Amino acid sequence: MTSDTIELVERVRQRLDHQENPVRIAGPVSENAIAAAEEALGCTFPPSYRAFLRTWGGIALPTHLGIVHDFVGVAGADSDGDVVARTLRAREERRLAEHLVVVGMGAQNQEWFLLDSSKPQPNGEYPVLMYDARDNAVDQQFYDDFGQMLEEVLGFVADSLEQPLD
Repeated sequence: MTSDTIELVERVRQRLDHQENPVRIAGPVSENAIAAAEEALGCTFPPSYRAFLRTWGGIALPTHLGIVHDFVGVAGADSDGDVVARTLRAREERRLAEHLVVVGMGAQNQEWFLLDSSKPQPNGEYPVLMYDARDNAVDQQFYDDFGQMLEEVLGFVADSLEQPLD
């Protein structure tokens, strides 16, 4: 994770701390927890997602602020909202392919953002696809990788928060 991304997340967090719906950051995740999640899902996470997990663990924004409001992380074994639980549930209920991993929840109901581990890039990153759960279908590639998704969404949120209210 770049220092610019870390600063961006902190800037958004500070701006939202004083609002009714602040950003929720889960907290850093250990390498052991990341490895256990990878094993449970049968894939290796790309570098940007691993760095995100080690740095923040998960980030949830107020739903009205961005196209992605929940950057899904790794949580305790009893959580039904972490990357493992969401992905395994989607694989069972929606017949989501084994190479897809749910890493983001969209602002629109039933929009999910998925890592596609079947298309690794030379740098180890995977593209991020948008999935429409209403149609039970992959819609399109939305971001080149998880890091780009995080930076673009939070950059948009930061810009929006700096605009004066009308």
